[in-house]
Amino acid sequence: MKLNWIGALGGLLAAVFLAGCGTTHPPQSRPPCAVDELHPGDMVTVTFSDLAPPGIPELRARVKEDGTITLPMNKSVVVTRKTIGMLEKEVVTNYVPHIYKQLTATIKAEDRNYSVGGEVKFPARQQYLGPTTVLRAIQSCGDFTDFASRKKVELMGADGSRIIVDCIKARKDSRYDVPVCPGDAINVPRRNI
Repeated sequence: MKLNWIGALGGLLAAVFLAGCGTTHPPQSRPPCAVDELHPGDMVTVTFSDLAPPGIPELRARVKEDGTITLPMNKSVVVTRKTIGMLEKEVVTNYVPHIYKQLTATIKAEDRNYSVGGEVKFPARQQYLGPTTVLRAIQSCGDFTDFASRKKVELMGADGSRIIVDCIKARKDSRYDVPVCPGDAINVPRRNI
């Protein structure tokens, strides 16, 4: 009887101690950045060519929060979730053959950025030059301050997604280091002291 009780207690203690054991898996992979897609807040330049004079003047426009830009002759076009090539074709179909016989539209996205704030040495908006990750973005801002909570770095995607990154794990295993896309914001919170 006494042995059954000790065995049950030992089993219970083993279950309690082993319950927290296990390996943590890397966060779900984030889809690759669609660098060629436009997002609200992006500045674009639309050039119209292959037109008889006087033509259409070049247009500089910021993508509105609803994902649209307004073209000359009050034509509104949804630009989000489209590549620049798809958008150029759509702009042409807004004018050809209804208004013009022929038209070429060239769209160029201006510099794209991501921001890093919170407990980094030099919080800043950084130009997106190509594929980067949360750790590289933080290093481009002078790295963490002494007060940074490195386990709870928040990545807010331009698409509204939110990912918490454990940068301590990410330094040891690059599978935990999440890609940063244009328009993203990284916030490094202050740790509780």
